[in-house]
Amino acid sequence: MASRPPARYGYRSLGAEPGFGVRLAGAAASKLQAGMFSFALLYAVSAGRSYGVAALVVAVAALGGIAAPLRGRLLDRFGDRRVLWPILAVHVVSVAALSVNEGLHGPVLATFGPALVANVSMPPVGVLSRVMWRRMSQPENLRSALALDAVLTDLAFVLGPALVGLLTEAVSPMAGLAVSSGSSALAAVLLLRAQAGRESARRVSRDPVGGTRREPVAGTLREPAAGDAGRGSERGTGGARHWFGPLVLAPLRWLLLVACLFAAALHAVQIALPAVAGRSAGAALVSLLSVGSIVGGLAVGALRGRWVPRLPALLLGLALACVALAVVGRLPLGLLVAGCLLVGLFIGPTFVSLYSTAGDLAPSGTEVETQSWTGAAIQLGAAMGAAAGAAAIEGWAPLAAVGVAAVLALSGVGAGVRVARSPRHRSRPDGPSRSAPTAESAETGRPSSAEAGHLPPAEAGRLSTVTNNLDVPPGVDPDGRGVSARIEG
Repeated sequence: MASRPPARYGYRSLGAEPGFGVRLAGAAASKLQAGMFSFALLYAVSAGRSYGVAALVVAVAALGGIAAPLRGRLLDRFGDRRVLWPILAVHVVSVAALSVNEGLHGPVLATFGPALVANVSMPPVGVLSRVMWRRMSQPENLRSALALDAVLTDLAFVLGPALVGLLTEAVSPMAGLAVSSGSSALAAVLLLRAQAGRESARRVSRDPVGGTRREPVAGTLREPAAGDAGRGSERGTGGARHWFGPLVLAPLRWLLLVACLFAAALHAVQIALPAVAGRSAGAALVSLLSVGSIVGGLAVGALRGRWVPRLPALLLGLALACVALAVVGRLPLGLLVAGCLLVGLFIGPTFVSLYSTAGDLAPSGTEVETQSWTGAAIQLGAAMGAAAGAAAIEGWAPLAAVGVAAVLALSGVGAGVRVARSPRHRSRPDGPSRSAPTAESAETGRPSSAEAGHLPPAEAGRLSTVTNNLDVPPGVDPDGRGVSARIEG
């Protein structure tokens, strides 16, 4: 029998959870970093050099984004504390070296190197905030938590550049970089504090049969050797796994394609708006996209599970909204504003769905790396969308870029359907209307024994084949309990 939904759910229930204030502060600080760094770097370098050189420095630094999945793998394997502090130190030192070189008007090559290193060593606090919400939130509040995280991201990209400009004018061109690095350090402290004591508690569990204490490593239960528990807590939950990491999962590869196409559509629209309405009005219209995204993100976090639109429906809605925007683009400005708000309403919920699904598909011990791959796919899509939008504007007309965005979003619907139909994704509990998973099933991403008993053996085998390439398909004993085995190493 399905459990009765709690009296409180969504944002009210999330806010009542212990430690919510620390989690919220850490997530907000982590988003501020992403909204400030590129603009702070641009303003710091352009203060003493040409704007073109500064833009080139920003472009070279952006190449450091390819290191995001590697940082995620290190965090999964060795634990947050052992990785965050060293890379934060490298990031701060590289930012300080860049600031000193720019203050002394040193050679420009001495600026390119530290800028690239600063982005390579960027603490992945934004990714960690999403993982933190998944780890610490109650199952019925998870969607609200991820929606709140997406809204904080939108706010950071609205307020971050304005804060950098204010600091540049009022304090120093280097002040933006200092505050960006400071926000990274603050986010690291708050996120680690929010999860304090959780790692050690998660690694030690009790065998339901024999009462023996065991330590899960990479989703595998094994007996810890003497003195091994301390090393395990430092090592993280990575364990032995395929060198390809979570990308061995076909549903996750489809999801990365969806993320790439969605980001391409979004940035094609952003490129088109200034060309349609002019620079000043275009910038205001881009801000309206963020406003619509915030409203949509808050709305999806307040809905019950049955009313939440799925990823394919969101992409289809985004495509239709882009068609509507292209139609009203030549009509009065008021309709153009409405069209931008309509497009924005689908942006926030799609981000929530992407990151939520990525967390659902992540094999045990690869949560941070999986989220990092999703972010990398979004960055790749942003570059593709900007290039496609610019080509459409040059070859046809500004509104043609909006049409390209509609085609890109529509192209992601098929891949989104493949993701939604994957057995692992469909096996996840959705919202408070279903029974909450056990602590072990919530950590490992596998169905609890109660859930496994309601699955036919063939379906259980398919679940195993998509969760981890090291799994042996589980069987079901005569009592209806799921019995799974996993090859270690």
